[in-house]
Amino acid sequence: MRVLLVNSNRCRDLVAAPPIGLAYVATAAEDAGHDVRVCDLLFGTDPDRDLARSLRELDPDVVGLSVRNIDNVVRQKLESYVGGVESLIRTIRTVSRARIVVGGPAISILADRALETFDADFAAVGEGETILPALLDSLAGGADGEGIDGLYCRRDSGVARTPPSRLPRFGASGLERWIDWSLYSRRGATWPIQTRRGCSLGCSYCTYPAIEGGAVRFRTPEEVTDEIAHVAKAIAPKTFEFVDSTFTVPESHAMRICEEIIRRDVRVTLSAMGGNPAGISAQLLGTMKRAGFNSLMVSPESASERMLRSYRKGFDVAAVANAAEAVRASGLASAWFFMLGGPGETMETVEETMSFIERHLRWRNCLVIIMTGVRILPGSELAREAFESGYLPLGTNLAQPVFYVSPGLDEPRVLQRINQAIARNPSIVHSCEEGQSSFQTTIDRLLHGAGVAPPFWRFVPRYLRIPPLPFLRAHYPAVGAAAI
Repeated sequence: MRVLLVNSNRCRDLVAAPPIGLAYVATAAEDAGHDVRVCDLLFGTDPDRDLARSLRELDPDVVGLSVRNIDNVVRQKLESYVGGVESLIRTIRTVSRARIVVGGPAISILADRALETFDADFAAVGEGETILPALLDSLAGGADGEGIDGLYCRRDSGVARTPPSRLPRFGASGLERWIDWSLYSRRGATWPIQTRRGCSLGCSYCTYPAIEGGAVRFRTPEEVTDEIAHVAKAIAPKTFEFVDSTFTVPESHAMRICEEIIRRDVRVTLSAMGGNPAGISAQLLGTMKRAGFNSLMVSPESASERMLRSYRKGFDVAAVANAAEAVRASGLASAWFFMLGGPGETMETVEETMSFIERHLRWRNCLVIIMTGVRILPGSELAREAFESGYLPLGTNLAQPVFYVSPGLDEPRVLQRINQAIARNPSIVHSCEEGQSSFQTTIDRLLHGAGVAPPFWRFVPRYLRIPPLPFLRAHYPAVGAAAI
């Protein structure tokens, strides 16, 4: 069958994220014998026009629309992506007679709500590289796809659902077959590598179990290094990034991958987005540096014992402090993420987190990003708690942006405290300040032109200290009570 797979993601706030999930699906469908094309809408100025052009060129039998995010999860600067996806589906219906299947992380999160939210024929919930080839084979044989694991089918009587199953193992994404890397490279993108799937940690707000399942499946260090070596030779990206939900847990897995890269003398620059404080040690960071790492992201979410328990993080404040000291001593650039406002949050716990940030996260190549209000996502433990406690009425549609802010929390005071911390340390950023400004775009282009290895967020703490930015941010804060 002729298949058009569409990357609908338009968000480039912190990094331009290459569509690794879509690549896995495209590779599997092509390997199954289907004619597959990819339409990447991340960089164009008119996505509906670009999509219509691709539809007319291929005349597909099936269009697969990858939906990465429901919204930007920033309460004070909210941006929903649902309308943009709905517009793309209208374009498909207007230009083509193709059957439409929606998939991607957002669809796995929405699950039962996916076909209620989007006017598609099918929704792929789970790992699309098994679902889409099975659906294509079913349609090619004159069937309707019903009964395929993870496939939700629209019917006159409602939606037919089959629960997802999980792949016992997975390999390389084949991303190099599907995207124009030059478009990503010039914007400071990193090449994504996935070494594991599944998460059993159980953080209350998280949806990774819905996306990848709770059973953890690892690739071997040899296979991961083979993929890096192949892409380094074929594409030569400046930086590879491990995009596992928690790269540093278990620490032994991360260590073995780094040791294999070192043993084979694969000379590349590396980064990681899944730094869990429980798995960060001086020994691991030292090995990561020898393997070629220049940076990592760390997600403690809080530095209050009460809130770490509330979020079910599985570690304590001492682990966060130890991780901070180890990262500082390593010299690696780091970005740290915190959330304020979850169940049980008080001004006392807010102060514990903010004081920790001011004491422990002050070095020059350390970026701190703080969110206020926790997005309640479908299927999360936080959603269940919100319904059971009466915080949300039963039946609330979580496809629409809904946030948890602890009852009784003085949110204007919280924002005032964050602005106070920003005035003391310019490397602290509130999430509503994120965005691809013309200044940041210019800096990124200069860094790319100079041959600097991304991720470019590691330079944000430096240019936030360039006068007059510290003065302006201290006296004219980006977020205040009016933004609530």
